[in-house]
Amino acid sequence: MKADKIQKEVQKWLDAMELAYGVKPIIYTYVTFYDKYLKGKFDEYPLWIAHYYQPNNPRIGRQWHFWQHSEQGRVNGIISKVDFNVFNGDSTMFRALLVP
Repeated sequence: MKADKIQKEVQKWLDAMELAYGVKPIIYTYVTFYDKYLKGKFDEYPLWIAHYYQPNNPRIGRQWHFWQHSEQGRVNGIISKVDFNVFNGDSTMFRALLVP
């Protein structure tokens, strides 16, 4: 699929979600898809990037809000492995992303 077609459809979805919920939606993607289809087009939206096994940060050239760095996490009370994520900010920044 062509990047411009994907970008058009993504923008339609983002507009609909922002209208419905009153906050900018968070874009969740992985680095390769972002670089190929989204890079430079949706920088005003919060980004949740999946990029596993990086030692310090995801390798992406823009600000990110969440980084899913592993799908191999273990949590007491859950038998299967879980995703581990990091928020890139403080509690005030986190609250600003929440649906009112």
